[in-house]
Amino acid sequence: MYHVKDYGATGNGIVKDTQAIQNAIDDCHVNGGGVVVVSSGTYLCGTIYIKSNIELHLESGATILGSPDRKDYNADDIFSENVAFASENVTAAHLIIAYQQDNVSITGNGIIDGNSNCFFEQDEYTVQNSSYRFKIKNLPIKSWRPGQMVFFCRCTNVNVSNVKLYNSTYWTLFVLGCRDVHINGLTIENPPTTQNGDGIDIDCSQNVTVSDCIVRSGDDSLTVRANRRALGENTISCENITVSNCILSSPCCAIRVGVGDGNVRNCTFSNIIITNSRTGINMVCRYSKNSMHGVNIENVKFSSFIMDVIIPFSINSGELAIPPAGMKNISFRNFSIKATAGSQIVGNDLVPICDITMSDFDWEISGGTLNCEFVNRMPTSFVIPGYHGMNNQPALPCVLYGRNLHHISFNRVRVKWNKQSVVWHEGFIFDKCKDMELINMRLRQPKDNDGNAILCRSSSSIFLRGCRAEVGTNVFAKIEGVNEKTNVRSTENDFSDATTGLDIVQEVY
Repeated sequence: MYHVKDYGATGNGIVKDTQAIQNAIDDCHVNGGGVVVVSSGTYLCGTIYIKSNIELHLESGATILGSPDRKDYNADDIFSENVAFASENVTAAHLIIAYQQDNVSITGNGIIDGNSNCFFEQDEYTVQNSSYRFKIKNLPIKSWRPGQMVFFCRCTNVNVSNVKLYNSTYWTLFVLGCRDVHINGLTIENPPTTQNGDGIDIDCSQNVTVSDCIVRSGDDSLTVRANRRALGENTISCENITVSNCILSSPCCAIRVGVGDGNVRNCTFSNIIITNSRTGINMVCRYSKNSMHGVNIENVKFSSFIMDVIIPFSINSGELAIPPAGMKNISFRNFSIKATAGSQIVGNDLVPICDITMSDFDWEISGGTLNCEFVNRMPTSFVIPGYHGMNNQPALPCVLYGRNLHHISFNRVRVKWNKQSVVWHEGFIFDKCKDMELINMRLRQPKDNDGNAILCRSSSSIFLRGCRAEVGTNVFAKIEGVNEKTNVRSTENDFSDATTGLDIVQEVY
């Protein structure tokens, strides 16, 4: 065990202790590895480099605090994979780096603090009136800021356990091109007004477990990405990711899957509570025009979620996504949802979303916006993510809007309408979908005597079985744009409490 105070670290929060801690790590590494102990105190530091076979252990009461001075951090070009996103006004400086190392750990009950107050202008009104559910705006950057606070790049056998990660100026914990990673028991907290203040970002990495974490972030709480450009010829698919037993809060997306041009596959998310957040789950193939085609996402399973959010789901291929981007074999099971705005699952004509399953949902809708832009005219090309209805912005006029979906199954989905708003008009809307199974659905439209529980337009192969219209249902299922390929089948349904069970309209939408 190598104690940093034996190497001259003061822990007084005034003298910079970077070199003393680095000397302890280097000495431990040269001697074959071990534990570098950071005891109680506040250690003002610039960049610290963790090396192979090192466990950096922060005891209770220990804080590593980020220096406000640029000269104390690494250069942006320290290695080729280190990328600064100029459009986000951020450097590629980091508080802790492990690059191409093996058997590296950060453990203990101490704190790593990015010292973000030193890098952002303070605005009392913005701070007091922003929350993780919805922030007014980001605090402006004073002059410069570090990038990802803790950065593991192309490492193997990584362990980050129990530490507290606070006040990052950008992404908090970044794992890029790594294999065999365990992230457990973390508490991550950034103010909601932190620009790009992500919690955990997993990019082009394999065999990663995340469990028992509490994340309150200024941007996405947890992302699974495939942005392979930074890794070049060393890129790998992002696959075999498990996330369980976590509590997440975000003014952006609690969970985001996608971003880049690689592959994301074989991921599970289970036993998750998302609270006080804007968007629960976001999945996107082509996030920006900077991507060539978008991510191929497949075999992703979500189960046992409790959500209290504005928007539960914002899932889309991206308007500009093209093959080989794709999204298929995605399932959502056992969800309890409270929301104030509608969700979307939207593919484009070239990249439809395929093989979607939603089952065992209790979905409660309350409130909403007064802006009826989408009630009066739904977008005919593509729904842009983020229509949340806050500050009188438009929101979708339904619980869920689906477009360009192939092979979808909804089973045991129940929707409860609470506090009404003029924005609500339909239950579910499906456009240009095919091979749909709607089983054991218990629904009604939001308003009395107007709208439909389910509205399908220009869709085909629609199968309804075991569905029940709740008291006050106007039309349970309206099918528009019917032709010889539509093929509507209905069996074992109870439409006795509906004015009209099925309304099939032969017209072109």
